[in-house]
Amino acid sequence: MPTPFHVFLEVDGGGWHPAAWRRSRTTPDQVFSPARLKEFAVTAQAQGLTGLTFEDSTEPNPRNPVGHLDAVQRAAFLAGTTDAIGLLPVAATTYSEPFHVAAQIASLDHSSRGRAGWIATTSPAAAARSVNLPVEADPAGELADVVRTVRALWDSWEDDAVIRDVATGRYVDRDRLHYVDVETDSFSVKGPLTVPRSPQGQSVVAVHARDLTPGTAADVVFSGDERARRTAGGPLVVLDVEVALDTEAHPAADRLTALDADATAPDRGRIRWSGSGEGFARYLSDLAGSVDGVRVHAAVLDEDLRTLLRTTFPALRVARLLQPPTAGATLRSTLGLARPANQFATA
Repeated sequence: MPTPFHVFLEVDGGGWHPAAWRRSRTTPDQVFSPARLKEFAVTAQAQGLTGLTFEDSTEPNPRNPVGHLDAVQRAAFLAGTTDAIGLLPVAATTYSEPFHVAAQIASLDHSSRGRAGWIATTSPAAAARSVNLPVEADPAGELADVVRTVRALWDSWEDDAVIRDVATGRYVDRDRLHYVDVETDSFSVKGPLTVPRSPQGQSVVAVHARDLTPGTAADVVFSGDERARRTAGGPLVVLDVEVALDTEAHPAADRLTALDADATAPDRGRIRWSGSGEGFARYLSDLAGSVDGVRVHAAVLDEDLRTLLRTTFPALRVARLLQPPTAGATLRSTLGLARPANQFATA
């Protein structure tokens, strides 16, 4: 059996190109509709994809006029409409409270029965204005601190802390609750989390390679470098690929020319690939064995996804690279990651 090749799909907005909204089949009043999001999720799960990712931003970008609904809330909505696919929202660390982030992701893990991931990112300096805070001098260093703190909060309840002993009237065993006391230059956290330990113990933590420091405890790294490789004992490596595919009506090159005429796409440090859906399947097959998977960013979701469904994904299934997650499985088990032991538990 070939090693599973994990495919994630980003479902934010109309696509990675800032002019994608012009070619979307979704009318403006339906951009944020639950039905549209559910359609993407159900389709992706049926195709055997490992996970959906949800970008987010606290700062409006005039170069890319895409509105956002909160990423964690979008993922939470899909927790009850799917049963196998992973759900990985962005929750930035630079100007957020670690306690709130920990509670949000733990709650998502409970509601999805163990399919939650967390994409921990830094925020641009401009975002400081929206929360009336000074610009963070070392956002990557703060990200590492926040991840470490969130992991401690996830472990502040042991697995068997909730006992629900009706006879004695005890709901929780206080000896199995642990106080987390962290203080840095940017934040302080005291006390156990308000959410019991989740099905995965700790949700999957993903970090962009640009934000990674030696002290960041990540399970998955998203990279825009085709030379990136997984190291022994290191996190999974997933390549970020911006794709524009040939459609039945127009070649990819013509589609990109038309999109670029409306707006210039910024360089986000991701790999860009354009061509046929069959060619994209061959490209991904060549990557298998070198990296653990890819995250696909479609130029125009409504157009490129149809090509992916018609050509790329079927070819990956024939090659036995796309192996659907099992209904009821946790995201950790799908990715081949062990459930971590609680760092505070005693024998």
